[in-house]
Amino acid sequence: MGKNIAIIGSGFSSLSAACYLAKAGHDVGIYEKNDTIGGRAAQFIKDGFTFDMGASWYWMPDIFEKFFRDFGKSTSDYYKLDKLNPAYKIFFADDVITVGDSMDKICPEFERIEKGSSAELKKFIALAQENYNVAINKIVLRPGVSPFELVTKETILKVDQFFKTISSEVRKRFKNPKLIATLEFPVLFLGAKPSDTPSFYSFMNFADFGLGTWHPQGGMYQIIEAMGNPAKELGVKIHVGSEVEKILVSKGNCNGIVCKGQEILADIVVSGADYHHSEGLLDQEYRQYSEMYWNKKTFAPSSLLFYIAFNSKMRNVEHHNLFFDTDFERHAEEIYDNPQWPTSPLFYANFPSITDDSMAPEGCETGFFRFL
Repeated sequence: MGKNIAIIGSGFSSLSAACYLAKAGHDVGIYEKNDTIGGRAAQFIKDGFTFDMGASWYWMPDIFEKFFRDFGKSTSDYYKLDKLNPAYKIFFADDVITVGDSMDKICPEFERIEKGSSAELKKFIALAQENYNVAINKIVLRPGVSPFELVTKETILKVDQFFKTISSEVRKRFKNPKLIATLEFPVLFLGAKPSDTPSFYSFMNFADFGLGTWHPQGGMYQIIEAMGNPAKELGVKIHVGSEVEKILVSKGNCNGIVCKGQEILADIVVSGADYHHSEGLLDQEYRQYSEMYWNKKTFAPSSLLFYIAFNSKMRNVEHHNLFFDTDFERHAEEIYDNPQWPTSPLFYANFPSITDDSMAPEGCETGFFRFL
């Protein structure tokens, strides 16, 4: 018999959970505090300019395809994907690295910077591809109820990569600091320094160089709207403007939520919100960690965002642009080792209207600036 399930939030994870739970026969309701679904992946539209307010990089297209295939659909049923070429540019103080849409284009660029590096790059990405296949096809699809799920015959054979770091692996192969920064930056998406991240996570480099960078026409919010479709078709009830104020617990068992002052009973509550925020919705006696614990933790960095509408087209930039014209290592240390606003912050600039005319009025440009 199906359960009555309340899901907190409506970002990617919440929408995914809602679809799978509804498909399994449960009665599912989503409760989102904002007026539209999407959580941090919201979209802001004004005067013809469209801004994705959260995620802006479309990597690992196979994962999105698998999700929709599980519900008898394809990404192409909901949005059109364009593979970006170049994928992005990295601006240094004295040079620019252009990352093309294939290894055939990336290798000559590496060779230009450091003679002999293209051969090492091919070896590194081949290993990264092996790690990607293990991570995506063998590990992340497991239920996540025990750390022993990480122990497989594939991971045992790669156990050494859990004791070495991305930084050590990259620096063993490459000497030029620009190439090192280019290969180390993808793991920043995981919320840790490359020197603290196991080398197994090089699978992010395969996602980058091997699978490429994509853009859904109309912006990243197209994914959210697309994921909302199977949810609605499966009978998921989506409540926007409905902030969850508390998770109810009775005799040690979760039995509902409080939303807009009203108690809503549920057999199961699933939270797609941050762990810290989710625990804050519980009475103190049911929290696993204290505030003292959280205060000692270094969270994955947030950022300062600017959404800027330009009344003319931009030149000499691409859809994605990384500005690494200051000290990359010092920047990482100031974020993670002694959390503070960086002395000379790196930043990222996204101009989606360069490849997607729908993102800005004719002759104009949509700009998204993220100071990391």
